[in-house]
Amino acid sequence: MSTTQGGTRSPAHRARDTTRWDIQGLRAFAVLSVVVYHLWPNRLHGGFVGVDVFFVISGYLITGHLLREQLSSGRIRLAQFWSRRAKRLLPGAFLTILATGAAVLLVVPSALWTQYGRELIASTVYAQNWELAASAVDYLDADNEASPFQHFWSLSVEEQFYIALPLLLLLLALAVRKRVSPVTTARILLGAVVVLSLVWCIVQTSTNPGVAYFSTATRAWEFALGGLAATVRLPAARTAVARRFRSGAAVVGAIALIASLVVITPATPFPGIAAALPVVGATLVVMFGAGTVFELLGSIRPVAFVGRISYSLYLWHWPLVVIVPIALGHPLGWKSKLAVLVVSLVLAAVTTVWFEEPLRFSGWVRTLRPRRVAVLGAVCTVLVAALGASTLTAVHVQEVQAATFTKQLSQGNAPCFGAAAEISAPKPCVDERLADVRVPAPSAAKQDDPNRPACWSGKFQTCVLGEESGYSKRLIVIGDSHSNTLLAAYDDIGRKNGWRIDLAGTGGCYLTTAQQDALNDSSLATCNRWKQLAIQYVERHRDEADALVVAHSTTQMPVTAPEGPARDAATRAGLVDAWQQAAGDRLPVIAIRDNPVPRRDVVACVSRMSGPTDSSCDQPRAAALGQTDSSAEAVEAFNAAGGRSALVDLTPYYCTNTTCPAVIGGVLVYRDTSHITGTWAKTLEPYLDQQLRARLASFDRKTV
Repeated sequence: MSTTQGGTRSPAHRARDTTRWDIQGLRAFAVLSVVVYHLWPNRLHGGFVGVDVFFVISGYLITGHLLREQLSSGRIRLAQFWSRRAKRLLPGAFLTILATGAAVLLVVPSALWTQYGRELIASTVYAQNWELAASAVDYLDADNEASPFQHFWSLSVEEQFYIALPLLLLLLALAVRKRVSPVTTARILLGAVVVLSLVWCIVQTSTNPGVAYFSTATRAWEFALGGLAATVRLPAARTAVARRFRSGAAVVGAIALIASLVVITPATPFPGIAAALPVVGATLVVMFGAGTVFELLGSIRPVAFVGRISYSLYLWHWPLVVIVPIALGHPLGWKSKLAVLVVSLVLAAVTTVWFEEPLRFSGWVRTLRPRRVAVLGAVCTVLVAALGASTLTAVHVQEVQAATFTKQLSQGNAPCFGAAAEISAPKPCVDERLADVRVPAPSAAKQDDPNRPACWSGKFQTCVLGEESGYSKRLIVIGDSHSNTLLAAYDDIGRKNGWRIDLAGTGGCYLTTAQQDALNDSSLATCNRWKQLAIQYVERHRDEADALVVAHSTTQMPVTAPEGPARDAATRAGLVDAWQQAAGDRLPVIAIRDNPVPRRDVVACVSRMSGPTDSSCDQPRAAALGQTDSSAEAVEAFNAAGGRSALVDLTPYYCTNTTCPAVIGGVLVYRDTSHITGTWAKTLEPYLDQQLRARLASFDRKTV
């Protein structure tokens, strides 16, 4: 998001003849593209490329400013430059963050406070892009809701550019000691950045797209290309041919920008090489747009005004897009989307005209020395970040209370706690003391995960649960994250029975020879390799083990086949083939049916409850169990082919004949859109143990 000056007449923009109206129009184009995309993504598929346009504008204007200072004074005054950037950026950003943080505390369910508080702090210190990149590579964070601070990722990338570029230019100037002109130095630096960053961008987009989208390293070439354009001094267009050439180049750039809105879609690997279309288009416009029809378009008052308020419009629109549906309790419709657009424009205009500009151009702010700006900025940063810290503190208090209560229940007499409620039994267990109990606290649900690094790897590794030596039975457990949600229960079962359980898990990948859908070729190759190693591991140890236990998600990374009977058949065939290769006809296989699928907003929904637990967040049984039970079908097919297998079905503890509740026996069942909480898994342990022992006994009888 560009933040440099320009716009209609105001205290900030008195000299009309010095304003690049073509760039002002480009700002308006970019911000409206982003806003319309966020409100109507199906109408403007490529609107998100507006961010790339802003990156080019920033690279062009900031590089030009720094070079002019170098050429006129022979140096770059870092403190002055960063002070001006702080005066321009921080007031509007901090105001938006404070207002949004207050709205989060008032409107947003506490289940989202941990994520939102973390992102509030990251946005305040301009590290939001790395916070989102970290979540993008964390499989267990894949279900994170979009936060009202998410759009600060692009502002974070820009701020990092503002820090890095002047430092690099200054260091290079010191290295060459005036033997090379600042313009040549800048061209060498920016040219190298364009080449290296673009190559890395293409590689990362194909191998790790989540990180590529937010990474400073993969976006640096966009700023650098705009910066390179600033190093080119075009001769005056004194002839008709020269004027036509400039206009033609600018028109080509504009066509590329408009085409990018249509050609590029959310399904396009991005940024990658696809980003060249809007980036090169924007570069052509900023290079050749002066003195062309684009200056006339950009000087039209409504267009110029939108360009002037573009920074504030970018800041305000996204929190409204996220928070208003939460406040309304339903997704935005056409009327509410139009209302969000109008309110965003009003807030942006008010913030720009009555807050940002009067503050930035007031006498006391303009005369503030860089050192005082730095101190004031640091103090404000701490104060704003404290709001995020307060949400995290509130969440921590809830976590401690829930943990304390859970411990008391586990140590005392709670016969109906969690799965012990046996909700599908003819006479379910009911304890009135649990009527208004919900543990773990929804705000702490995501962290209620028993997984361990030693048991979770994309390179295939096993961890040992239960007894490492002197064990009476040995089980091998292979699966994805749905298998690993039962890790604590497996550990307890192993210790109670004197068993050894070797467990291996990885994100979205399980024991099948079928090809699974994946985000990119790299993750697909990693998954396929993991499955090969898993099969080989079981094959090597099948004579030492008593059973192979398998489990997997029915909804995540499905088999690559058309949805319906063809996919069901491919899923079943892949499971059976993998079991035959790994277990053969000697090692029994125990398949655990996947947990039911909850509502997508289940945790947030429960966090809104007060008083006794009700059924408002429950999922109808038909929807929760809508996926074909591939494990049950695979068991039948495997047995028909001469293997030995059995099914463990814990569905009766999740669901009644009609519904699958979100809270059972005082326990929150789910920690996100598909995974169960560690607390719920612990309450399942007696029933999982009972069924495992029964299946193992049946195999022993058949052997005899």
